[in-house]
Amino acid sequence: MVRKKLKSRWVFLLMLIFFYILAWGLKTLPAAADPGIALFLNGVQVKPAVPPYIDANGRTMVPLRFIMEYMGARVDWLEKERGIVVTRGSITLKMWIDSRQAYVNGQSLTLDTTPVLKGDTTMVPVRFVSQAFGGRVEWEEATQSVKITLGGSAGSQVRLTGSYVNIRSGPGLNYSIITTLPRDTVLSFLGEASGWYKVQLKDGRQGWVSASYAQLVGGPSDNGGPSGGGPSEGDTKPPAEDNRPPDGDQQTDGQPLGLAVIGSRPVAVLAGPSPVEKQVGTAAAGSRLPIWEQKGDWWQVEMDDGRRGWLARALATFAPYEPSEKEPNDSQDNLQITGVTVTTVGEAFKVTVKATGAFTFKTSRWDNRLIVDVPGAVLAVSSGQTTVEVNRPPLLRVRLGQYTKDTVRIVFDLNSSVRLRSQPAADQKGMIFLLEKSSVKGSKIVIDPGHGTDPEGRDPGAIGPTGVQEKDVNLAMAQKLAALLKQAGANVYLTRSDEICPYTLSGRAYYANDIGADLFISIHSNASLSPEASGTSTYFYAPEGTALGQQREERLRLATAIQNALVAVLGTKDLGVREANFAVLRNTDMPSVLVETAFISNPTEEQLLNNPTFQAKVAEGIFNGISAYFAGL
Repeated sequence: MVRKKLKSRWVFLLMLIFFYILAWGLKTLPAAADPGIALFLNGVQVKPAVPPYIDANGRTMVPLRFIMEYMGARVDWLEKERGIVVTRGSITLKMWIDSRQAYVNGQSLTLDTTPVLKGDTTMVPVRFVSQAFGGRVEWEEATQSVKITLGGSAGSQVRLTGSYVNIRSGPGLNYSIITTLPRDTVLSFLGEASGWYKVQLKDGRQGWVSASYAQLVGGPSDNGGPSGGGPSEGDTKPPAEDNRPPDGDQQTDGQPLGLAVIGSRPVAVLAGPSPVEKQVGTAAAGSRLPIWEQKGDWWQVEMDDGRRGWLARALATFAPYEPSEKEPNDSQDNLQITGVTVTTVGEAFKVTVKATGAFTFKTSRWDNRLIVDVPGAVLAVSSGQTTVEVNRPPLLRVRLGQYTKDTVRIVFDLNSSVRLRSQPAADQKGMIFLLEKSSVKGSKIVIDPGHGTDPEGRDPGAIGPTGVQEKDVNLAMAQKLAALLKQAGANVYLTRSDEICPYTLSGRAYYANDIGADLFISIHSNASLSPEASGTSTYFYAPEGTALGQQREERLRLATAIQNALVAVLGTKDLGVREANFAVLRNTDMPSVLVETAFISNPTEEQLLNNPTFQAKVAEGIFNGISAYFAGL
């Protein structure tokens, strides 16, 4: 009995010693190292004190101050408001901890997740850093690496213009191909030689691209590039007095200030005098564009199609304007525009422009105006007969004017979108234009299912509590909406019909511009750090005082129509119409919206978004809103 007790005590004692050693041994043994996420900045691996991580919304968070100071930016912390201000080149970013609101150069935008503090370090979503400062981000799943490439400040970037462009190891066709990149890819500009640009790729490698398939994106003159009208290197003489560009801000008084002469490479023309404005056109190499206004380091120029935009003075040289003389034997100069009449044909308007003969013309759209330019023509109409008032939707009036010495401009002032058809007059003396009010039937509508795998890499969007991925439900809702629109007679184009999207984020907007779409609809699912956040919202972008601001009424009307119709069908919380500087909204020429259908981060709404019945209701609501917009409701 005694032996049994002693044996039991020894067993109990040995067990105590075992657990003691085990407990303290685990405390003293080093834990297995977690490799985490590797961070590369411009091709160089760096190791910040607080490493990147993936948050609950599936967003890769990176240390803001470490990245931006490494890239040469200034970072200021605003203690009282818990805000951060980052300045790099011509771009200033302001944001706040635990707030989705941010400002880039004073323009508001909404983040898809909030900045947070880890200790004393501000962590932000890596894609936001890329978009705000014109950088590029690549995620490598196999190595768990995030690679950020930020080029120089504005003005030192190259945008690819070919469909798919070869990047070579040297400046010539005899050099090997490093990689091939799609149109609208933006790369850092490092230099040039013999018609080739030296660029830096997003993975840090360097290569060369032919200037025939790329163009510089403009910026202020102090950021590099050829000088605008100054002496060349080694030339001690100033330019001739007649060839000097005007000083200070100036506007034309009926005649161009001068000519912007483009060099051996094409140049981007932007919507406003700032590198953050969207691109509206391209100035061809060797072209000479009339300058109508000057603001600081920017010229407002007129392109060949009659539209106007802004280019950086640093990317062109100045030449004096010389009015062209008439060629007496030029048959185009004999054409006279003699009058205009407007009649109705059902719901359409028939506008007959009378002339001494048939003529060719160019069309363009600007804000709420449809413009028809007739080259080689003079206006032979008395001053009291140059305007025909209509004041019936969609046509307000028709105006005639002598735009230039040898071009007559016909302007259709509108209060809603129209389709234009034309045919020569029966007697070959003039042209007949038929303006029809836009409707779902026959319209061109681009639907953009948000996220997916694009040329910048895989982007699942937000991920719900049970793993539902935003990219998948966005695509399902977009396809259901496309089916409804097609049944109504619309011509529908999807930016992606499966996982792969061939366009970059901005490229989705450029695609809609290229096909001349009437509307652009981007479909998304919202997300928040709070699982209780819920509801539906619709975004537009048209800040007053900018080129897009001229479309403000139409864009707001479209967003309001879709938001009202959508919440009526879904019964979700109405978060209202909001304005944000999303890339797909600021780069589209036509009215556009981004719809946040519901919160995928909310457990209840995540299941709704993954439900085909709810997806069909979303499609129905957006369709009803589009129909109401076309109906003018």
